[in-house]
Amino acid sequence: MAWFDRSPGGRKIPTEDPHRSDFSLVGPEEKASPEPLREESVAYLYKGSRVTGQLTFHGPATINGTVEGEVLCHGVLTIGEEAEVRAKLSAAVVVIRGKVEGDVTAKEKVELEAPARLLGNIAAPRLIITEGVAFDGHCSMGAVRGKGEVPSPLRPSSEKTFDGEAPKVTELEK
Repeated sequence: MAWFDRSPGGRKIPTEDPHRSDFSLVGPEEKASPEPLREESVAYLYKGSRVTGQLTFHGPATINGTVEGEVLCHGVLTIGEEAEVRAKLSAAVVVIRGKVEGDVTAKEKVELEAPARLLGNIAAPRLIITEGVAFDGHCSMGAVRGKGEVPSPLRPSSEKTFDGEAPKVTELEK
């Protein structure tokens, strides 16, 4: 059951004040921001933000601006639709909806949601791609070897060398 005429502290909010012509049920400190943020989010780069260098987030982060360099996130890293990122991305979970040019490494999973554009390699145990996504690169879904290291797209069996002499080819006599 919801209480629409009470504030979070239990105080009753007046719904009508005879001395005021503009009354509100929600105080200014309780109004929602234009773009909702999750409570646990530690960072949000809005559209128009421009960052160059290495970024490290110790929790979930969202990027909707322009980033060049390297991004390391200890949580969920979300690249929004307005984002333009030219960076190496590493996180527990990476969700991409914008434009990314660079390698992406995730400990848990990578999600590419429309209208995402990714030009780079992916290293993650799980990959989710929705319809309408453009992805140009290699994907390795094995266990990630090390922090930020993208495994080679070659399989171990393709790296074997031949031991011994090469077979001789002779022309058959007529």
